[in-house]
Amino acid sequence: MSLCLLSEISLPDAPSYAAVATDEYWRAPTVQQHQSLLAQLQTTLDLREQLQLFSMAAGNILPLTGLELQTAIGHYGAAGSASAEFQHRSLLMLKEQCLAKLHYCSEHPFTPLVCSKLQALEVEWLYSLRNALVVTRLQQMALKDTLTGLGNRRFFDDSLDKAIQLAMRSQSCCAVLLLDLDNFKQVNDLYGHTAGDDILIAVAKAMHSTLRATDSLFRFGGDEFAVLLSDEDVASSELIARRLVKAISRQHDCQQHHVTASIGIAHWQPGQTQAELFSAADKALYLAKEAGKNRVRQA
Repeated sequence: MSLCLLSEISLPDAPSYAAVATDEYWRAPTVQQHQSLLAQLQTTLDLREQLQLFSMAAGNILPLTGLELQTAIGHYGAAGSASAEFQHRSLLMLKEQCLAKLHYCSEHPFTPLVCSKLQALEVEWLYSLRNALVVTRLQQMALKDTLTGLGNRRFFDDSLDKAIQLAMRSQSCCAVLLLDLDNFKQVNDLYGHTAGDDILIAVAKAMHSTLRATDSLFRFGGDEFAVLLSDEDVASSELIARRLVKAISRQHDCQQHHVTASIGIAHWQPGQTQAELFSAADKALYLAKEAGKNRVRQA
Protein backbone atom coordinates (compact mmCIF):
# COMPACT_ATOMS: atom_id res chain seq x y z
CA MET A 1 0.00 0.00 0.00
CA SER A 2 1.42 3.37 -0.99
CA LEU A 3 1.79 6.25 1.42
CA CYS A 4 -0.56 9.17 0.85
CA LEU A 5 0.74 12.49 -0.41
CA LEU A 6 -0.04 15.95 0.95
CA SER A 7 -2.80 16.48 -1.62
CA GLU A 8 -4.49 13.30 -0.43
CA ILE A 9 -4.61 14.25 3.24
CA SER A 10 -7.87 15.77 4.39
CA LEU A 11 -7.28 18.71 6.69
CA PRO A 12 -9.93 19.34 9.61
CA ASP A 13 17.39 16.52 13.83
CA ALA A 14 16.29 12.42 15.33
CA PRO A 15 14.59 11.42 18.58
CA SER A 16 16.25 9.41 21.27
CA TYR A 17 14.83 6.35 22.93
CA ALA A 18 13.33 6.07 26.36
CA ALA A 19 12.47 2.40 26.13
CA VAL A 20 11.99 0.67 29.46
CA ALA A 21 14.27 -2.31 29.88
CA THR A 22 12.10 -4.34 32.22
CA ASP A 23 10.54 -7.77 32.22
CA GLU A 24 7.13 -6.16 32.75
CA TYR A 25 6.89 -4.93 29.17
CA TRP A 26 3.67 -6.91 28.62
CA ARG A 27 1.67 -4.60 30.87
CA ALA A 28 -0.71 -2.34 28.99
CA PRO A 29 -0.33 1.41 29.43
CA THR A 30 -2.91 2.80 31.79
CA VAL A 31 -5.75 5.04 30.64
CA GLN A 32 -3.88 7.94 32.21
CA GLN A 33 -0.78 7.10 30.14
CA HIS A 34 -2.84 7.05 26.94
CA GLN A 35 -4.41 10.38 27.81
CA SER A 36 -1.00 11.80 28.66
CA LEU A 37 0.43 10.71 25.29
CA LEU A 38 -2.49 12.21 23.41
CA ALA A 39 -2.14 15.49 25.29
CA GLN A 40 1.60 15.64 24.63
CA LEU A 41 1.20 14.86 20.93
CA GLN A 42 -1.21 17.75 20.60
CA THR A 43 1.40 20.19 21.90
CA THR A 44 3.70 19.93 18.87
CA LEU A 45 3.50 19.73 15.08
CA ASP A 46 7.16 18.76 14.80
CA LEU A 47 7.32 15.28 13.28
CA ARG A 48 10.54 14.31 15.04
CA GLU A 49 9.24 15.46 18.41
CA GLN A 50 6.09 13.43 17.90
CA LEU A 51 8.17 10.37 17.03
CA GLN A 52 10.15 10.86 20.22
CA LEU A 53 6.99 11.01 22.30
CA PHE A 54 5.61 7.92 20.62
CA SER A 55 8.87 5.99 21.08
CA MET A 56 8.79 6.75 24.79
CA ALA A 57 5.25 5.45 25.08
CA ALA A 58 5.99 2.37 22.96
CA GLY A 59 8.99 1.66 25.16
CA ASN A 60 6.62 1.24 28.09
CA ILE A 61 4.98 -1.63 26.24
CA LEU A 62 8.09 -3.32 24.86
CA PRO A 63 11.79 -2.44 25.13
CA LEU A 64 12.86 -1.35 21.64
CA THR A 65 16.25 -1.25 19.93
CA GLY A 66 14.97 0.60 16.89
CA LEU A 67 11.98 2.48 15.56
CA GLU A 68 11.61 3.94 12.06
CA LEU A 69 8.77 6.00 10.65
CA GLN A 70 8.45 5.75 6.86
CA THR A 71 6.35 8.43 5.15
CA ALA A 72 5.86 9.76 1.63
CA ILE A 73 7.89 12.84 2.56
CA GLY A 74 10.82 11.06 4.20
CA HIS A 75 12.03 8.42 6.61
CA TYR A 76 12.59 9.30 10.26
CA GLY A 77 14.37 7.16 12.82
CA ALA A 78 15.45 7.37 16.44
CA ALA A 79 19.10 8.09 17.18
CA GLY A 80 21.03 4.92 17.83
CA SER A 81 18.42 2.70 16.23
CA ALA A 82 19.65 -0.80 15.57
CA SER A 83 18.18 -3.95 14.14
CA ALA A 84 17.31 -6.84 16.41
CA GLU A 85 16.14 -10.44 16.32
CA PHE A 86 12.47 -9.53 16.53
CA GLN A 87 10.81 -7.05 14.18
CA HIS A 88 7.31 -5.79 13.61
CA ARG A 89 5.83 -3.57 10.89
CA SER A 90 2.62 -1.65 11.11
CA LEU A 91 0.58 0.55 8.76
CA LEU A 92 -0.77 3.77 10.22
CA MET A 93 -4.18 4.12 8.58
CA LEU A 94 -6.61 7.00 8.95
CA LYS A 95 -9.92 6.87 7.07
CA GLU A 96 -8.51 4.49 4.45
CA GLN A 97 -5.41 6.67 3.99
CA CYS A 98 -2.00 5.18 4.71
CA LEU A 99 -0.20 7.97 6.54
CA ALA A 100 2.97 6.06 7.31
CA LYS A 101 4.61 2.76 8.10
CA LEU A 102 6.26 1.94 11.42
CA HIS A 103 9.13 -0.51 11.74
CA TYR A 104 9.85 -1.73 15.27
CA CYS A 105 12.92 -3.70 16.39
CA SER A 106 13.32 -5.40 19.75
CA GLU A 107 15.22 -8.13 21.57
CA HIS A 108 11.85 -9.35 22.84
CA PRO A 109 9.16 -11.10 20.78
CA PHE A 110 6.21 -9.20 19.41
CA THR A 111 3.44 -11.36 20.80
CA PRO A 112 -0.16 -10.87 19.64
CA LEU A 113 -0.89 -9.12 22.94
CA VAL A 114 2.05 -6.74 22.51
CA CYS A 115 1.07 -5.98 18.91
CA SER A 116 -2.47 -5.26 20.00
CA LYS A 117 -1.26 -2.78 22.59
CA LEU A 118 1.08 -1.09 20.13
CA GLN A 119 -1.79 -0.78 17.68
CA ALA A 120 -3.93 0.88 20.34
CA LEU A 121 -1.09 3.31 20.97
CA GLU A 122 -0.78 4.04 17.25
CA VAL A 123 -4.45 4.99 17.08
CA GLU A 124 -3.77 7.72 19.64
CA TRP A 125 -1.18 9.19 17.28
CA LEU A 126 -3.08 9.25 13.98
CA TYR A 127 -4.66 12.71 13.96
CA SER A 128 -1.61 14.44 15.40
CA LEU A 129 0.59 12.57 12.93
CA ARG A 130 -1.57 13.64 10.01
CA ASN A 131 -1.31 17.29 11.02
CA ALA A 132 2.45 17.03 11.52
CA LEU A 133 2.86 15.47 8.06
CA VAL A 134 0.97 18.36 6.46
CA VAL A 135 3.09 20.96 8.26
CA THR A 136 6.34 19.15 7.48
CA ARG A 137 5.44 18.89 3.81
CA LEU A 138 4.63 22.60 3.63
CA GLN A 139 7.96 23.39 5.29
CA GLN A 140 9.78 21.21 2.78
CA MET A 141 8.01 22.89 -0.12
CA ALA A 142 9.10 26.30 1.17
CA LEU A 143 12.75 25.20 0.93
CA LYS A 144 12.58 23.30 -2.36
CA ASP A 145 12.78 24.28 -6.00
CA THR A 146 9.54 22.95 -7.44
CA LEU A 147 10.99 22.00 -10.83
CA THR A 148 14.08 20.03 -9.81
CA GLY A 149 13.37 19.18 -6.17
CA LEU A 150 16.71 20.72 -5.15
CA GLY A 151 17.08 23.15 -2.30
CA ASN A 152 16.16 26.73 -3.20
CA ARG A 153 17.93 30.03 -2.48
CA ARG A 154 16.38 30.33 0.96
CA PHE A 155 17.58 26.85 1.87
CA PHE A 156 21.04 27.69 0.50
CA ASP A 157 21.29 30.85 2.60
CA ASP A 158 20.29 28.94 5.74
CA SER A 159 22.70 26.09 4.96
CA LEU A 160 25.60 28.42 4.18
CA ASP A 161 25.08 30.32 7.42
CA LYS A 162 25.19 27.05 9.38
CA ALA A 163 28.27 25.88 7.46
CA ILE A 164 30.13 29.10 8.27
CA GLN A 165 29.12 28.93 11.94
CA LEU A 166 30.40 25.34 12.08
CA ALA A 167 33.65 26.32 10.36
CA MET A 168 34.17 29.11 12.89
CA ARG A 169 33.58 26.81 15.87
CA SER A 170 35.69 23.93 14.57
CA GLN A 171 38.36 26.08 12.88
CA SER A 172 37.67 24.27 9.62
CA CYS A 173 36.47 25.47 6.23
CA CYS A 174 33.70 25.23 3.67
CA ALA A 175 33.44 26.04 -0.01
CA VAL A 176 30.79 27.41 -2.36
CA LEU A 177 30.51 26.41 -6.01
CA LEU A 178 28.30 28.62 -8.19
CA LEU A 179 27.30 27.10 -11.52
CA ASP A 180 25.73 28.76 -14.53
CA LEU A 181 24.68 26.98 -17.72
CA ASP A 182 26.23 28.17 -20.98
CA ASN A 183 23.99 28.69 -24.03
CA PHE A 184 20.87 27.91 -22.03
CA LYS A 185 18.98 31.07 -22.93
CA GLN A 186 18.99 30.22 -26.63
CA VAL A 187 17.31 26.87 -25.86
CA ASN A 188 14.40 28.71 -24.23
CA ASP A 189 14.28 31.22 -27.07
CA LEU A 190 14.37 28.64 -29.89
CA TYR A 191 12.57 25.63 -28.42
CA GLY A 192 10.44 27.02 -25.60
CA HIS A 193 10.44 26.70 -21.83
CA THR A 194 9.41 23.05 -21.86
CA ALA A 195 12.68 22.12 -23.55
CA GLY A 196 14.51 24.38 -21.11
CA ASP A 197 12.82 22.72 -18.14
CA ASP A 198 13.82 19.29 -19.46
CA ILE A 199 17.45 20.42 -19.55
CA LEU A 200 17.29 21.85 -16.03
CA ILE A 201 15.87 18.59 -14.68
CA ALA A 202 18.51 16.58 -16.55
CA VAL A 203 21.30 18.82 -15.25
CA ALA A 204 20.02 18.48 -11.68
CA LYS A 205 20.04 14.69 -12.01
CA ALA A 206 23.53 14.68 -13.55
CA MET A 207 24.88 16.86 -10.75
CA HIS A 208 23.15 14.83 -8.06
CA SER A 209 24.60 11.57 -9.39
CA THR A 210 28.09 13.11 -9.50
CA LEU A 211 28.09 14.55 -6.00
CA ARG A 212 28.32 12.60 -2.77
CA ALA A 213 25.63 12.39 -0.13
CA THR A 214 27.58 14.83 2.06
CA ASP A 215 27.47 17.55 -0.63
CA SER A 216 24.52 19.95 -0.75
CA LEU A 217 22.99 20.96 -4.09
CA PHE A 218 20.70 23.93 -4.78
CA ARG A 219 19.00 25.76 -7.64
CA PHE A 220 18.38 29.49 -7.37
CA GLY A 221 16.10 29.81 -10.38
CA GLY A 222 16.78 30.16 -14.08
CA ASP A 223 19.97 28.28 -14.94
CA GLU A 224 21.84 29.05 -11.71
CA PHE A 225 22.89 26.26 -9.36
CA ALA A 226 25.04 26.11 -6.24
CA VAL A 227 26.95 23.43 -4.36
CA LEU A 228 28.00 23.67 -0.72
CA LEU A 229 31.01 21.56 0.25
CA SER A 230 31.95 20.62 3.79
CA ASP A 231 35.46 20.85 5.21
CA GLU A 232 36.70 17.48 3.98
CA ASP A 233 35.74 18.35 0.40
CA VAL A 234 37.40 21.77 0.17
CA ALA A 235 40.81 20.49 -0.91
CA SER A 236 39.23 18.63 -3.80
CA SER A 237 36.71 21.34 -4.69
CA GLU A 238 38.21 22.01 -8.12
CA LEU A 239 38.23 18.30 -8.93
CA ILE A 240 34.57 18.08 -7.91
CA ALA A 241 33.75 21.12 -10.04
CA ARG A 242 35.47 19.65 -13.09
CA ARG A 243 33.56 16.41 -12.64
CA LEU A 244 30.33 18.38 -12.61
CA VAL A 245 31.27 20.23 -15.80
CA LYS A 246 32.12 16.95 -17.49
CA ALA A 247 28.94 15.20 -16.33
CA ILE A 248 26.78 18.04 -17.63
CA SER A 249 28.54 18.21 -20.99
CA ARG A 250 27.99 14.48 -21.45
CA GLN A 251 24.29 14.64 -20.65
CA HIS A 252 22.24 13.82 -23.76
CA ASP A 253 19.94 16.86 -23.75
CA CYS A 254 22.87 19.18 -23.09
CA GLN A 255 24.88 17.66 -25.92
CA GLN A 256 21.94 18.01 -28.29
CA HIS A 257 21.57 21.72 -27.54
CA HIS A 258 25.29 22.49 -26.94
CA VAL A 259 24.66 23.42 -23.32
CA THR A 260 27.70 23.38 -21.03
CA ALA A 261 28.45 24.73 -17.55
CA SER A 262 30.80 27.26 -15.98
CA ILE A 263 31.67 27.14 -12.28
CA GLY A 264 33.18 29.62 -9.83
CA ILE A 265 34.67 28.41 -6.54
CA ALA A 266 35.29 30.30 -3.30
CA HIS A 267 36.64 28.97 0.00
CA TRP A 268 35.55 30.55 3.25
CA GLN A 269 38.27 32.50 5.05
CA PRO A 270 38.22 33.41 8.77
CA GLY A 271 36.43 36.70 9.28
CA GLN A 272 34.66 36.50 5.93
CA THR A 273 30.92 37.13 5.95
CA GLN A 274 28.35 35.04 4.12
CA ALA A 275 27.79 37.83 1.61
CA GLU A 276 31.53 38.21 0.99
CA LEU A 277 31.96 34.48 0.39
CA PHE A 278 29.08 34.41 -2.06
CA SER A 279 30.41 37.48 -3.85
CA ALA A 280 33.83 35.85 -4.22
CA ALA A 281 32.28 32.75 -5.78
CA ASP A 282 30.17 34.93 -8.07
CA LYS A 283 33.25 36.82 -9.28
CA ALA A 284 35.02 33.52 -9.95
CA LEU A 285 32.00 32.39 -11.97
CA TYR A 286 32.19 35.59 -14.01
CA LEU A 287 35.86 34.86 -14.77
CA ALA A 288 34.96 31.32 -15.86
CA LYS A 289 32.36 32.67 -18.28
CA GLU A 290 34.77 35.29 -19.60
CA ALA A 291 37.44 32.63 -20.16
CA GLY A 292 35.31 30.98 -22.83
CA LYS A 293 32.61 29.10 -20.89
CA ASN A 294 32.68 25.43 -19.93
CA ARG A 295 35.38 26.43 -17.44
CA VAL A 296 36.18 26.28 -13.71
CA ARG A 297 37.78 29.18 -11.87
CA GLN A 298 38.85 29.68 -8.25
CA ALA A 299 38.37 32.97 -6.40
